[in-house]
Amino acid sequence: LTRRCLEESTKYALERKTMGKPIFSHQAVAFMIADMTIGYESSKLLTYMAASQIDAGERNTYFASIAKAQASEVANKSAADAVQIFGGNGYNSEYPVEKLMRDAKILMIYEGTSQIQRLIISRA
Repeated sequence: LTRRCLEESTKYALERKTMGKPIFSHQAVAFMIADMTIGYESSKLLTYMAASQIDAGERNTYFASIAKAQASEVANKSAADAVQIFGGNGYNSEYPVEKLMRDAKILMIYEGTSQIQRLIISRA
């Protein structure tokens, strides 16, 4: 979901123009896209770390909870930023970020809420 937000936002920001230049060239938009990239890559690394523990035959509850909490919160923030980048179009069902925003929230609930993940992490 985060990757899709990143792809859609980047594409839109390069196509949409204000004051004669793509909105991607505005610092605020560029920083939102950079934050999505940081979140996406860090979530991916945490997921790989949890998976490597399984491959090694180790228990991975700790890193799996960190990865799940991080990835779901990054997805939620990325979707909110994507809607912001799309402006009014972000709430229009003709654009994909409207559905991504709805989908992102459920990721924080499925397979244990972020609060439950934090409880697991704090007890590890």
